[in-house]
Amino acid sequence: FYKAAGVMIADTAHSSSSSTSLIEGQQQLHMTIPRILQICIAYILNALSFSLHSEANLLPRRVLLGAAISGMSTASTTPPPIRWGIVGLGDVTIKKSGPPFFKCEGSQLVAVMRRTPGKAAEWAKRVPPENHCVGYDNLEDFLKHKGLDAVYIATPPESHAEICAKVAAAGKAVYVEKPVGRCAGETRRMAECTQRAGKPFYTAYISRAYERTQAIRRILQNGEIGDKILSVNYTVIGTGGARGLDTDELPWRLNAKRAGGGLIMDIGCHILDRIDYLCGPLTNVKGEAKNLNSPGQDVEDFVTLEAEVGPCDWAPMLAEGAKVSCTWDFSGTSSQPPKDQLVITGETGFIKCVGMSPSLPVSVYNSEGDLVQQMDFTTPEHTAQPLIQAVTNDLRGLSKACCLSYGNNAIRTSAVLDTILSSYYGGREIGYWDRSESWPGKRKV
Repeated sequence: FYKAAGVMIADTAHSSSSSTSLIEGQQQLHMTIPRILQICIAYILNALSFSLHSEANLLPRRVLLGAAISGMSTASTTPPPIRWGIVGLGDVTIKKSGPPFFKCEGSQLVAVMRRTPGKAAEWAKRVPPENHCVGYDNLEDFLKHKGLDAVYIATPPESHAEICAKVAAAGKAVYVEKPVGRCAGETRRMAECTQRAGKPFYTAYISRAYERTQAIRRILQNGEIGDKILSVNYTVIGTGGARGLDTDELPWRLNAKRAGGGLIMDIGCHILDRIDYLCGPLTNVKGEAKNLNSPGQDVEDFVTLEAEVGPCDWAPMLAEGAKVSCTWDFSGTSSQPPKDQLVITGETGFIKCVGMSPSLPVSVYNSEGDLVQQMDFTTPEHTAQPLIQAVTNDLRGLSKACCLSYGNNAIRTSAVLDTILSSYYGGREIGYWDRSESWPGKRKV
């Protein structure tokens, strides 16, 4: 009982953005008995590694206790903002995911880091002055930034694991860009190191939080295509909207050592996670990968998947046993025009939409193929902002949105990718990218 109260006081005093002393924090001992009991319950749940169906990783005491306190009627002030830092300032941070860290409610961007001398300081100038954002050229100095709470890792995947370990060891919450690790083993290693450090581990599967994804969840939950999902089909022909391909040198997204594979690691992971989120985990996964028409790259350019949906308790409607079929054709050999289509079929109708879009329409059809409704959406200025807002709210102890993406779902997606790519690379253990001469699927010159 007293331990729980003491932890809350110590954590509160430590996390305060002002110069509040521990003695001042001890004034919280004069709380009501019900309030202390709620804090005690939160402490016990954390000690027992308790988690709800949101599949959150173990949260630190500060976050759990903050959540317990936030729902109570007290004279306490609004939780302080989360002071974010970004490591890696490439194209993904220009518009998609950088600005939300200083635009989200309760969020401040106080530090950025890039190894190229002067580039981080230059990037920091775009942040509103009230954030007092500082640019750093090395990770060690960046992690010492006073008051830094959480870090977004936006570098290419090759450095995610190393940076994640250092950020967690420095006592910061971690938010990692997808596909998180280059293989499931690396993704799992990141989840384990953050859990050992007692820090939250979020993953940037931003499409979960799109307005259109939430609209699809409501369609499913309301039974508008029946009471059960029967099948899920996805096809992409082209590049799927991948960025950074128009370069003279081989793009990092087509370098297994840097990205973990070809474009499926950048594009396919989003769809696989979305199916997991909307329907359930993929089981009985089978697949094949080939390099059909890309002599300039060692990675695959054509991938297929066949699977079934397994049981879960987070999907909006029953989908267990549904058949899943996906094709990613980045080879340029198809006689069909470019295509990006996701179809979810239920007992009495189906949903059809573009898979890789934050705003294109979602159409609902009946079983005869007649259009029942079409939902249109506004293109968000920053596509990552809804999820970053949800993560910030969670860190502040205000709310826990169903769209939050953690280490567990990222590990499942990495495992599916490993399964369908394994035959091409001759296994997907950590370090497979360093033995390219042994890859069975590698295109022969």
